[in-house]
Amino acid sequence: MNLSVVVATHNQAPLLKESLRALLDQALSKQDYEIVVVDDGSTVDTPAVLQEFGPHITVVRFPSNRGISAARNEGIRRASGKLVIFGDSDIIVRPDYLGWHLTTHQENGPRVLCRGPVVLVPDVRTALEGPMPHFRTSPAFLDAANASVERSVLAQAGLFDEKFPGYGWEDFELGVRLKRLGIRRVFCPQAVAFHLQQPVTETNMPYLLRKEEERAKSAVYFYRKHPTPEVRLLIQATPVHRFLYWIQSGCGALQRENVQPLAGWLQARGLTGLTDFAVRGVLNRYYLARLRTLLADGGSRPQAGDGNHPGK
Repeated sequence: MNLSVVVATHNQAPLLKESLRALLDQALSKQDYEIVVVDDGSTVDTPAVLQEFGPHITVVRFPSNRGISAARNEGIRRASGKLVIFGDSDIIVRPDYLGWHLTTHQENGPRVLCRGPVVLVPDVRTALEGPMPHFRTSPAFLDAANASVERSVLAQAGLFDEKFPGYGWEDFELGVRLKRLGIRRVFCPQAVAFHLQQPVTETNMPYLLRKEEERAKSAVYFYRKHPTPEVRLLIQATPVHRFLYWIQSGCGALQRENVQPLAGWLQARGLTGLTDFAVRGVLNRYYLARLRTLLADGGSRPQAGDGNHPGK
């Protein structure tokens, strides 16, 4: 077995079904890869969806929600492939995706992390049939929406830190540790992961704002664990980022109270990129405001002597 695809999921059954269909429809031989899905305590529909795929996937179920780090770590432990490729249940890939990851590792030797671009799309059809984006890059050393690395290297690094207090940054933090181990990142622009972007509505705006609250808490934990200028830049805690997101939100004209009508107007015209640009400007400003408050208050701190103990 060359590759193990690890997918952590929680209450995203419809998206998970499409994601798994795409992963099973690969040009790579079925003998060369396995799919390990960790159901992180889902309460609706996910078990039924996983049952549809039968023996084609390996399923691990948590009785309650333990968080994405714990789910990914369990997937790594259950994996049998030399290489681990991370995916998410809202990621769609094309048939050549796994082949590009495998080829990148074969051509570049051991102790390499392969990264590919993550592109936002509005639906599955666009992901599978739309034109390939011209601009394909990413500055993040590790983004677990599209990355592969040797399983032994992940074990050496200590896996994902399960003590993150909320959503976000756990993969970037593992990337910092992998980089310190001397792991070399190779970017493969052909290995594109398409991230399904749900429409912005009045109903889901509170959910998006809660995610930014969690992201801010996790960012502070990340920075307290690695208090370096590099990490401060990664979590965007700089005056430059505040200025850029102010510009992105129309010099402050777009607020969380009024961005939804504009997002709906743009989405109705198929302008997915502009939709995300406008919404992200508002959400990023909200995130930075919460981040500044938490940093000033002391934020989430790893406890003294805290390391990585993913099994606990």
